[in-house]
Amino acid sequence: MGFLEEYERTVAFSGLKVKGRVLLAVAGLIALLGILLAVVLRDFLPLIVALVLADLVAMYPYYRGRRTIEEMEENLSEALRQMAAVLRSGGTFEVAVREIAISDYGALSKEFARMLKEMESGKSFIAALESMSLRVGSPFLERVTVILRDAIRTGGKVADVLDSIAEDIRKLYQIKKERRARTTMQFLFLAVSAAVLGPFLMGVAVGIINYMMVIGQQLVASGNLSPEEFLQKQAAARNLELVLTLFVIIESVLAGFMGAAIREGKLSYGAVLAPIFLLLAYVFFLAGKEIVFLLTG
Repeated sequence: MGFLEEYERTVAFSGLKVKGRVLLAVAGLIALLGILLAVVLRDFLPLIVALVLADLVAMYPYYRGRRTIEEMEENLSEALRQMAAVLRSGGTFEVAVREIAISDYGALSKEFARMLKEMESGKSFIAALESMSLRVGSPFLERVTVILRDAIRTGGKVADVLDSIAEDIRKLYQIKKERRARTTMQFLFLAVSAAVLGPFLMGVAVGIINYMMVIGQQLVASGNLSPEEFLQKQAAARNLELVLTLFVIIESVLAGFMGAAIREGKLSYGAVLAPIFLLLAYVFFLAGKEIVFLLTG
């Protein structure tokens, strides 16, 4: 499956009433506008704001889909237990799926309702389950699909297998929640240092450098500093400011991906966190520059 097909699948699963290609086109136009404004104004801010907005537009389906998957994974264990109870009472797979579809499991019930329609149109239980697993993209649901397929092929007691899977899913989900709870402090420390405190201090350093350039202009006006020497120092100061600005941009983006690895265990989620870190970092970087001028008048 190519990138566009995968992206269209993600957009459709997220429930957005818009084509994925449209979202990507809007994100591209926003990024292009930001580049043009940055070139015209000779400022990083329009570019950063545009890139952040473009990334959020493009990544919103992933974020929304992820929230839906988490909701489904939270209810999956209880739904599997309910299916096992239906099968033990003599019900068929179709009856078990219908019970989940009409229960109050949120997004999971909606997916089972869709699965039920596929079964009523002629698909087998496993084929419909595999279709749902591919559509959702949850590792928990993929695990359920593989185990149930093997159990049915080997003639195992499906109800007992469902109970065992339900317990495994419950434990895996609990581990996932505990991971987030245990990494909260590390994530917050990374966010504050990389997106707030570090950029602010860098901004203060740049503000001091710029203030020294103002003093240099006064020295040139009073004849205590030659214009040539001042221009050299000014060029060096601008180069240093550019280096510090690029450092803030790069370290905030990397911190976003590191935060995703710490918090979610997946670097790919950094595509959502990185633009937020970047915007916060640049805002505090500008705040650090401005506070120097406020303090020095």
